[in-house]
Amino acid sequence: MLNAIVDASLRYKVLVIVAFLIVIGLGVQAFRQVPVDAFPDVTPIQVNVYTESPGLAAEDVEKLLTAPIEGALAGLPGVQEVRSVSLFGLSYVGVYFDDDVDIYFARRLVGEKLQDVKGRLPQGYGEPVLGPNSSGLGQVFWYTVESADKNLSSMDLRTLHDWTVRLILRTAPGVDDIITWGGDEKQFQVQIDPNALVKYKLSFKQVMEALTANNKQVGGQSINLGREQYLVRGLGLVSNVTDIGGIVVAERGGAPIRVRDVAKVVEAPAPRFGAVTRDGKEAVLGMALSRVNENAKTVVDAVKAKLAIAQAALPKGVTLKPIYDRTEIVEKALKTAESSLVEGAILVAVILFLFLGEFRSAIVVIVTLPLSMLIAFILMQRFGLSANLMSLAGLAIGTGMMVDGAVVMVENAFRLLSHARESGKPINKTHVMLEAAREVVNPIAFAILIIIVVFLPLFSLTGLEGKLFKPMALTITFAMAGSLVLSLTLVPVLAALILKPKEEKDTFLVRWAKKAYVPLLDWALERKKRVIGTALVLLVGTLALFPLLGKEFMPQLQEGAIMFRVTGIPSTSLDESLQVSQAVDTTLRTKYPQVRSVLATIGRAEKGETADVNYMEVLVDMKPQAEWPERATYSALASQMQEDLEKVVPTSVFGATQPIQMRVEELISGVRATLALKLYGEDLETLDRLTAQAKSVLEKVPGVTDLSAEANKGKPQLVIKVNREAASRFGINADEILEVVQAGIGGSAVSTLIDGTKRFDIAVRLADGFRADPEAIGSIPIRTAEGALVPFSQVATLELDEGYSFVRREALQRYAVLQMDVKGRDVDSFVKEADAKLKEAVQMPAGYWIEWGGAFENQQRALARLALIVPLTIGLIFLLLYTAFNSLRHATIIIANVPFAIIGGIIGLFVTGQYVSVPSAIGFIAVFGVAMLNGIVLVSFLNDQRRHGLSVREAVRQGAALRLRPVLMTASVAILGLIPMLLSTGVGAETQRPLATVVVGGLITSTALTLLLLPLIYEWAELRAERRRQPQPVPAIEGATP
Repeated sequence: MLNAIVDASLRYKVLVIVAFLIVIGLGVQAFRQVPVDAFPDVTPIQVNVYTESPGLAAEDVEKLLTAPIEGALAGLPGVQEVRSVSLFGLSYVGVYFDDDVDIYFARRLVGEKLQDVKGRLPQGYGEPVLGPNSSGLGQVFWYTVESADKNLSSMDLRTLHDWTVRLILRTAPGVDDIITWGGDEKQFQVQIDPNALVKYKLSFKQVMEALTANNKQVGGQSINLGREQYLVRGLGLVSNVTDIGGIVVAERGGAPIRVRDVAKVVEAPAPRFGAVTRDGKEAVLGMALSRVNENAKTVVDAVKAKLAIAQAALPKGVTLKPIYDRTEIVEKALKTAESSLVEGAILVAVILFLFLGEFRSAIVVIVTLPLSMLIAFILMQRFGLSANLMSLAGLAIGTGMMVDGAVVMVENAFRLLSHARESGKPINKTHVMLEAAREVVNPIAFAILIIIVVFLPLFSLTGLEGKLFKPMALTITFAMAGSLVLSLTLVPVLAALILKPKEEKDTFLVRWAKKAYVPLLDWALERKKRVIGTALVLLVGTLALFPLLGKEFMPQLQEGAIMFRVTGIPSTSLDESLQVSQAVDTTLRTKYPQVRSVLATIGRAEKGETADVNYMEVLVDMKPQAEWPERATYSALASQMQEDLEKVVPTSVFGATQPIQMRVEELISGVRATLALKLYGEDLETLDRLTAQAKSVLEKVPGVTDLSAEANKGKPQLVIKVNREAASRFGINADEILEVVQAGIGGSAVSTLIDGTKRFDIAVRLADGFRADPEAIGSIPIRTAEGALVPFSQVATLELDEGYSFVRREALQRYAVLQMDVKGRDVDSFVKEADAKLKEAVQMPAGYWIEWGGAFENQQRALARLALIVPLTIGLIFLLLYTAFNSLRHATIIIANVPFAIIGGIIGLFVTGQYVSVPSAIGFIAVFGVAMLNGIVLVSFLNDQRRHGLSVREAVRQGAALRLRPVLMTASVAILGLIPMLLSTGVGAETQRPLATVVVGGLITSTALTLLLLPLIYEWAELRAERRRQPQPVPAIEGATP
C-alpha cells in the first residue's frame, strides 16, 4: 500500500504540488489563528460556591453554612473531591470534577443542588451563589483607578469603578467578571441612638421594619382616560439622606416620630475585608477574569480596547493604570519557544548541507520542516490546542525527527541516481525515485509510527501533568504524521523534479567520519565480547548514578516577576496590615533600584479570595533587566529581598513566589506552596497540637525552607452569650438580644437605595459611641415586656476569648496544613526522610492521619502511571518491529539497543546538576524514538545487503559504512535541532532545558553505540541463526537394516 501511495504521487506530480500549496495556505492561516498562551490551562474542572454571611465567626460559618453545603455537593456524579474554607463572614466550597465533565454541565449540577440546600440553611445567614466561571489562572489583567489631584475619596473612586468602569469592561468578549478590590464601598447608614429609642418607647425592629416598608416602587395596572390608556406607577423610593431621615417610624400623642429623631443618617463606608495599596498609598484595584477555555491574549486585547472607552467616560483627573498583564509573559515565553524553533531549523539546514554536500537534496529535505510544522498547526487548530511553551516545545523536539524520513528517502534517491549515472544508461528519474522509495518506504513508515507510539505514555497522564504534557505529545504526533505524509508524497515528487544525477562523492565530513569509523568497526567485530562487555559495564555504571539524581515534578518556570506571600499573626487588624504594607513598600523601593512599583493586596475582595486581613500578597513590578544596576537572577534577588523584609517586619512570615506559579500550586492541592503536609482530624485543638509537633520535627530536616504552619488559633473574639434565666425573668426573648448583636453592633442591610443604575445598601447599626468597647455595649438599654429598662449586660454575658481565623476542610474532614518549599535537594528524598522522622516522633491519635500534598502528590501519580504505561509501550513497539521485519530476532536486536540510549541522558543530567522531572522523562522517551529509528534503518539495510548474496561479515561492513551517513545525519539533526533549547535563557527555558539535556546527551551515546553495538549483535545473531539452520549429521543406529 505504501508503494502504491508513492507510485500515485510520482504519477500525478502536479496534483501533489497543488495539494501542498493548499496545505501551505491553510497552515499559514491556522498559524495566525491558533490561540497563544504562556502555559496550557491546567485548571481542574472546578465550581466554586461562595456564601457571604457578614459578621459570622469562622467556627459558626463552618457549622451553619459550609458543612451542609459541602455534604450535599459531595454526592454529585463525577466529583473528585470537595474542599472548603470557612472564615470570618465567608464560606467557600470548591467542588472538583473529573476532567471529562463539561464545565457548564458541572455548574448546572451544582446550581440545581444548591436550590435543594437553600432550604436546609438557617434563615438570614446569606445565600450560596456560584463563583465566577473563570479558571484558576483567569486573572489576566489588573489595573488601578487613581485620582491625579487627590480630590476624590477612596469611596468616590470605588463607586466610579463599580458603576462605570466595571460595567464597560464586563462587555469585553471572553471576560467573565471584573472584581473590585480595595477602596470603600458606599453605604447609607442609619446610626441609631438607643437612648432615643428608650425615650420614644421604640424597638430596633420597628426602625428596621419602617425603613423596609417605606422604600418601594409599585405598579397599579392602567386606567382609561377618554380613548387613551394611562399606566399607573406608584413611586415611593427614597433617593437621598433627607428622604431616609424623613421616614415615619411611629406616632406619639399625634406627633410623628421620624427616623432622624432616633438616628443619624449618613453616607459612610461599609465594613471591609481587604484593601489594596500601590506604592504605599491605598488604591482601588480592578481585576479582569477571563472565562474558562478562553484564550488569555484575546481576552486581554479585548479588555484593553474597552479600557480606552472606560477612560473616556471617567471625570477629568481620574486615570486607569495597568499593573499586571498576562500577555507580557505570553509574548516572552513564545519568543523563547519560537527562537528555539527557528535557530534549530537553521542548524538542521546547515547540517544537511554539510552531510549531503549538495544543495538540491538539502533543499528537498528542508522543505519538509516548515511544511510538517504547518500541518501540525492545522491539526492544533482543529483540536483546539493553543500555542504555548509546552506545545511549541513538542515541535522543537520534533525538528530533528520531522526530517528523518525525508533524509533517509533523499539520501537513498541520491545514491541510486549516482549509480544509474555510472551505469551509463539513459536515466528515468521517476523510475529511479520509485526504486529508491521502495527500498526505504517500509522502514521509514515504521520508524515514524514507532516515534508516534513512543509518545503514547504521555497521553495516559492525568491531572495537572496530563494537561501540561498532552499538548506536547499531540504536537509531536501531528508533526510526525505530517512528516510521514510528506515523505511518501511530496519528497519523492520534489526529488524526482529537483535532484540531478551526480557522482556520489562523500563530503569532507562523511569522509572524515568513515575514516574513523570503518577501522573502529573492524576492530570491534574481532573483539565482540570485550566491546559488548564494556558497553554493559557503562550501562550498569550509569544506572548506579540514577538514584543519586534528585527527582522533582517540574522545574520552576521563571516568569520574570516576583511576588511575596505575607502572613501576619491572626489577631492583626486591617489597619495594622496597611502599616505592614507601607513598611514593605518603603523597604523595597528605597533599597532596590530594580523595582518599578509595589502593589499589595490585603485580605480579600468582596468575592473570589479566601483570605483574612492578616494575609497579603505583594506583587513587585520590576524594571527590564537591562536597566538593573548589576546582573542577578530573579530568584537570587527575591531571596535577598525576603531577608531584608524579614528584618523590617519580624512579626510576619514571608514566602517568595511568582503570580502564575502560586496559582498553579494552589490549584494542585489547595495550598499555595510547593509541598504541604496535611493533618486530618476532627478536633481543631488536637490538630493545632499535632501541627506544632510536626513543625518542630520538619525544621530539623535538611533542605526545608519557608516552613510555616498557618497561624490559625488566636483570632480575638468578644463572645456575647444570652443569659436565658435573666432574660425570661424580664420577659425578653433571645431574639431581641441577638438582634442588638447582629444589627446593632454588626450592622444589617435592610433595604436598597437606587440611584439611576447605581445601587447602595441602606444599613442599620448603633451609633459608634455605643459599640466602641465591651463597657459601652454592656450599657446599651433594653426595654422589658413591662416597659422597664435594663442594661444589656444584665441579660447577656460579655467575655473576651480566642477563636480560629479559619477552618479548612477536605473530603468532609477538617485539616491543618504545614506549608514548605524545598531548596538545595529534591522533593522526593526530602519527603521520604521527613516521613520517617514524623512516624518516629509524632504519635497520631485514633481518627487522625497525615498526607503529603502539593507538587509531590502529582509527581507520585505521574511516576506510578508511567511505570505501568512505559513497559506496555515497549511491548507495542516490539510488536510493530516484529510486523516490520517478520522476525523476532531482528525486533530483539533493535530493542536491545534502546537501553544504551539512557547512558548519555543520565550523564547529561548528572553533569548539569538537573533533576529527573517530567520534562526529562519525556526527553528519554524522545531518545528511545530516535534510537529505534536508527536501528530500523540500519537493520533493514543490512538485511537488503544479505539478500544481495553477501556474507554476514561483508554485509555488516558494507552496510554499516553505507548507512553511516543517514544514521549520523538523523542523530546530528535531532541533536542540533535542540541545541538552541539547551542554551536558551528566556522565560520558560527552565521547563525545556532538562528535556533538551537528556535528548542531546542520550543521542550522542545512542548513536555511537548504534553504529558499534548493533552491527556486532547483528553479526552474532545471524551467524548463530545460520549454524542452527545447517542440517546436523544423523548418527547411524546399530542393528538397523540399510
